[in-house]
Amino acid sequence: MQIASNFFMAVLIFLIQPTFLVGLIIAIGTSYQRIKTERSNHRVAIYKAFYEVKNYLLLGLVTGLIGSLLSIGIGFPITLDWIIVYQVVTILLMIVGYRFVHPLFAFSLTTLVLIGGAMVGTQDTFNFLPAGWYRPLTQMQWVNTSLITNVLFITVFLLAMTLVTLSKHATKQLSPRFLNTKRGKKIARYQIKPFWVVPLLLIIPGESFGAFFDWWPVFAIGNQTYSFFWLPILMGFRFTVQSQMPKAATELIVKDLAVLTVVAGLTAIGSIWTSYSGFAGLILLIVGGAVVLYRHRQREKKWTFLFGPSDSGIKVIGVRPDTPAEKMELTVGDTLISCNDHPLATEEDFHQALSSNSVYCRLKVKGPDGELRLTETALYADSPHEIGLVLLHN
Repeated sequence: MQIASNFFMAVLIFLIQPTFLVGLIIAIGTSYQRIKTERSNHRVAIYKAFYEVKNYLLLGLVTGLIGSLLSIGIGFPITLDWIIVYQVVTILLMIVGYRFVHPLFAFSLTTLVLIGGAMVGTQDTFNFLPAGWYRPLTQMQWVNTSLITNVLFITVFLLAMTLVTLSKHATKQLSPRFLNTKRGKKIARYQIKPFWVVPLLLIIPGESFGAFFDWWPVFAIGNQTYSFFWLPILMGFRFTVQSQMPKAATELIVKDLAVLTVVAGLTAIGSIWTSYSGFAGLILLIVGGAVVLYRHRQREKKWTFLFGPSDSGIKVIGVRPDTPAEKMELTVGDTLISCNDHPLATEEDFHQALSSNSVYCRLKVKGPDGELRLTETALYADSPHEIGLVLLHN
C-alpha cells in the first residue's frame, strides 16, 4: 500500500511540473486551432480526434522507458539545479516557438546557463526560502565536466530517438493550410509539427526532495547519496513544407539530424577526457540544430510550389483517415485526372462523376512523380460523397 501511494505521489509531481502543464496546454490549443482552421477552409475537420494531445502523451513513452533504464543503469546524474533551470529555459523557448524546445536547444542552453552561474557564484541567491526546503543553485559543485558529459549523452540519445519518431509519425496527419501567391493563385502548404513529452527518470546527487518528503527514494553509493526525479522533457520540431513532398522533406531533415547526432556523440565521448570537447558539443548542438532548419528552408526556396493548381485534373491536398480514399492509397500531392471515366477540371466535376455511380469509384491518378495509375473501390451506399478527399479549389 505504501509503495502504491509513493508511486501515485511521484506521478502527481510529474504531472504538476510547469513543463508538462505548459506542453499539455500547447497540445490542446494546437488541436483546437487545427480543427477550427480545417472547418473554416474545408467545411469539415480532416482529423476529428485530438490527435495532437494523444501524440503529446504517448509518443515519448518508449523513449522514456529506454532512456530511464540507461540513465539509471549506466549512471548519468543530473543536478536539481539543472532541472529547475531547464524548466525555466524550456518555458522561455516555448514563447519563441516550440520547434526550439527540443533538447538539442533546451538542454544545451540550460547547461550553458548553469556554467555561467557557477562562474559568477550564485549559491546564496535564494536564501528567502523556508528552512529545510531545497535552495536552488546549491549544487554548483556538481556543475563540472561530468555534468556536461552526462547532458551530452542524454541529448544524443534523445536526438537519436527523435530520428525514429520523425520517420514514423511526422507525416501521418497532414493538415493543409492555404497561401495566396503573388499571382493570386491559392496553394497548399503543411506545417509538420510533432510535439511530445518524454517522461525520463533521472538520478540526482544529494537528498533533494528526500530532505522534504520522507517517502522520496534515496540511496547511497559510498559516501554520496542520490535520489530519483521524474522529469517531463518536451520534444518539438516544427517545419513547413510547400515545395517538396512531406515524406521526402522529412527524410532529408532526418539525414541532417543523423549527421548531427553522430558528431555530437563524438564530442560527448571526447568530453570524458577534455572539457573543451564538452563545451564544443553544447555549442555544436545549438548551431547544428539551427543549420538543419536553415538547410530545410533553403531547399524549400529552390523548389517550385508543389501543391498549387494543376493544368489538368484536381490536386489532392488531404486524405481523411478510415475512408475509401485511404483504402485506394491516395496521398497528398496526387492529381485526379478522371473519375468513372469523366475528365476532371473542378471539384464540381468530381462530385458529378461520383454521382454517376453511387456505389463504385474508379479513378485515374497522376502521382507527384508524374506516373499514371488506376485505382478503384466501393463507396458507402448511403453517402457516395464521403470518399474522404480534400481537394484544392481551382
